[in-house]
Amino acid sequence: MKASRSLLLIFLLPAFLVIGLTLMLGYWSITSLRAQFDNSSHLQSTDLQTIHASATFSRDMALVHEQVVTALANAKTGSKSELELYFMHSDITEELGQLLERVEVLATSDLLREVNHGSADKLRREFQLYRQFVIMATDIAAIDPPMARYYIEEAQQHFIQFSGYAHRITQLLSERGEQRRNRSEQVVHDHFNTIALLGFFSLILMLLLALFAARLVSFRLRVVADALLKLARSYDSKTLPELPAIEALKGKGDGEFSLIARALLDFRDAETRRRAAEEQVEHLAYYDPLTQLANRRLLTEHLQHSLKMNSRSHQLGALIYFDLDHFKAVNDTGGLEVGDLLLQQVADRLRTLEDLRPMLGRPGGDEFVLLLDSLGTDPALVAPRVEQLAEQVRTLLNEPFNLAGENYQITPSIGIVIFDGIEYTSDDLFRFADSAMYQAKQAGRNTTCFYDPEIQSALEARTQLERDLRLALERQELYLVYQLQVDTAAQPIGAEALLRWQSERHGLVSPGVFIPLAEETGLIIPIGYWVLQTACQQLLTWQQNPKTRHLVLAVNVSARQFKQADFVERVRKLLDETGAPAHQLKLELTESTVLDRVEETIEKMKQIKELGLTFSMDDFGTGYSSLQYLKRLPLDQIKIDQSFVRDIHQDPEDAAIVKTIIAMSKALRLHVIAEGVETEAQQFFLMEQGCEAFQGYLFCRPMTASELDEQLLITH
Repeated sequence: MKASRSLLLIFLLPAFLVIGLTLMLGYWSITSLRAQFDNSSHLQSTDLQTIHASATFSRDMALVHEQVVTALANAKTGSKSELELYFMHSDITEELGQLLERVEVLATSDLLREVNHGSADKLRREFQLYRQFVIMATDIAAIDPPMARYYIEEAQQHFIQFSGYAHRITQLLSERGEQRRNRSEQVVHDHFNTIALLGFFSLILMLLLALFAARLVSFRLRVVADALLKLARSYDSKTLPELPAIEALKGKGDGEFSLIARALLDFRDAETRRRAAEEQVEHLAYYDPLTQLANRRLLTEHLQHSLKMNSRSHQLGALIYFDLDHFKAVNDTGGLEVGDLLLQQVADRLRTLEDLRPMLGRPGGDEFVLLLDSLGTDPALVAPRVEQLAEQVRTLLNEPFNLAGENYQITPSIGIVIFDGIEYTSDDLFRFADSAMYQAKQAGRNTTCFYDPEIQSALEARTQLERDLRLALERQELYLVYQLQVDTAAQPIGAEALLRWQSERHGLVSPGVFIPLAEETGLIIPIGYWVLQTACQQLLTWQQNPKTRHLVLAVNVSARQFKQADFVERVRKLLDETGAPAHQLKLELTESTVLDRVEETIEKMKQIKELGLTFSMDDFGTGYSSLQYLKRLPLDQIKIDQSFVRDIHQDPEDAAIVKTIIAMSKALRLHVIAEGVETEAQQFFLMEQGCEAFQGYLFCRPMTASELDEQLLITH
């Protein structure tokens, strides 16, 4: 509000300036003229008083002289007594005294002094002589009339002289008074002319000042208006204009226009920040912040546009979709920062591609996309061009990456789908490209594959299988079967719990299908804990039966589950909650599980053994076990993989491996069990080498707990 009032005051400043100065000049002029008029009036009044005093003085002198003559006549005739004559003498003396004072005032007046005439002194001298003779004449009038008459005659002579001088002075005073009146009027007239002339020039000056002020205000308003116009015209521009005139105006003090300039500059800066923030938000909405490539949203919009354009022009486009092989290993070994650096360097290398100038994008994770438009209408010509570009990508990425001082070798698995914009949506194309990329991984990675509908069908079936597996626990579709483990006398010593899935949609799903899927998706963790809990409950059930209470139950634990930070605590909690005998629960771990982060694994195994559990190394011989680590592991048993047992009589190498495993186990004081034993010959060979326990269809097929109880009741 203050700024608005101040601005209004600036707009009215020229008018206020003229009016104000005019009023000041008028007031000064009126005051000056009034002072001159008052001074002239005072002088004229004083002169009139002096002239009046001079004129009345002669009249009063004549009256006094008549009194003197009357007094002398009365003295001569004796009509008045001496006392009356005395009183007359006193009155005349007093009046002459008053007249003397009036003579002195008249003689010393400004007007008479200005006349500077000798008559004033003569008038004073003649009056004094006249007064002296009159006083003497009236004083002796009763005593000596002749002498009194003589004095009166002398006084008469001085009276005549005095009257002449008085008349002359009165005439001179009248003339000089007229002159002074005329001079005063001329002074007032000249002063009025001076004021009028000064007022005229002042008015001209005020008008010039008002025009200057108006021009100054108009110029600054024009600067402000031009700045506003520039800002308005830059509405669609990415950058706002420079405003040097406003910058200069801002530095001119703290006036209203300086405040307006500061407000305009603040508005421009705020608008600049707003546009930058808006651009950043838009960039974040359409671009990946890590690599600055197009994100999935922008890729989808561009792909949808390409589909529309291709449907009209009948041109073909291509979607190249790839991810980085073993990218997780880079993150695990180098950390997330190294992984991010790798993604950034991949993006930088993709930007060097010049052939076909594809649109580059990163939908997420370690996945990248190259989108191409208008490649032609002949698929036979388009496909080689796209494949050539994919090969360039593969060559670029096969070069080592230097990340945080370390060299990393990275390869891509590339999927390609060519589209025409008629049959499929953008989501379909992304799904097809992902299918082709999966096919490239199945083909051994670091290769390129075009989309195959059959593979896509398999992927969609796998996706459906994953959805159903996530609901399997909730639907109670998972269950355990048990396969007996026997000693050399074929007596049951334990059993292995095996997981099965009876799906409502898919029927009985092979463990070789759904267990790897559970490992890949992380579902193996909740499923694994369910298996452990069910196994503990089964051990409690077996405790009620004399034929089963001695059985040791083996449970497979996945590497992903075993690596959970709270795995030991959860096992302890399961034992506490179920009350299962810990010494009859055996955990089977694979070689890859126990040899990954060996020190951490050994510590965790020791903590579990303190709970009473035992360990068996499952599928021994299929990995790359190091004896240096194997002897340090707190294992209780080694299980020979069925792949060696199956061809033990046909393949000498398998027989040699089995002999070595058994001998090594004996040396390490570990128990040995062989799985997959299906013939008596296999059992006999194993027993000859010192194998202590067996598992396989020769003794018992996997069966449910109730079926196993019945089997034990019949055979044992």
